[in-house]
Amino acid sequence: MAPAQSGGPGSNSGDVGDLRRHGVPASAGNLPVLRDEVDEWARAAGLGGEIAESLALATYEAMANAVEHAYGGAAGFLDVDAVRSAAAIEVTVTDHGAWRPPHESDPQRKRGLPLIERLADEAVVTSGEHGTRVQMRWAVPVRHSDDDMASADA
Repeated sequence: MAPAQSGGPGSNSGDVGDLRRHGVPASAGNLPVLRDEVDEWARAAGLGGEIAESLALATYEAMANAVEHAYGGAAGFLDVDAVRSAAAIEVTVTDHGAWRPPHESDPQRKRGLPLIERLADEAVVTSGEHGTRVQMRWAVPVRHSDDDMASADA
């Protein structure tokens, strides 16, 4: 697996750096480790358990879609970027393959994107000749420091 990359221009110093995993081989065997890394990153970013779990599951589903659909059985790669701002967390999963519509005949198919849309506050899928990008966003609950609470009580 590609090494983790963090920090950079969009990182939040003092909190948690951005999570950037680029060039990860798109194989089912890599997904659990990457899902766990995203979950740990979300918790380090200050998200509570339920939101962190939703974020990890939606990210896993987007990665699984890339593995299953983007490369038609050929080798390929995917990228995962997770960024925290004061107001939100955004996770983007990108493949560099070709969009393949799901088979209409299988009733068990076509559950991934609706699941992602239910788990994330916002989800946008963009496909083109150079791959598919799934951008997911979760609002970050506003935290009040003890000083803020004391000022509010005064």
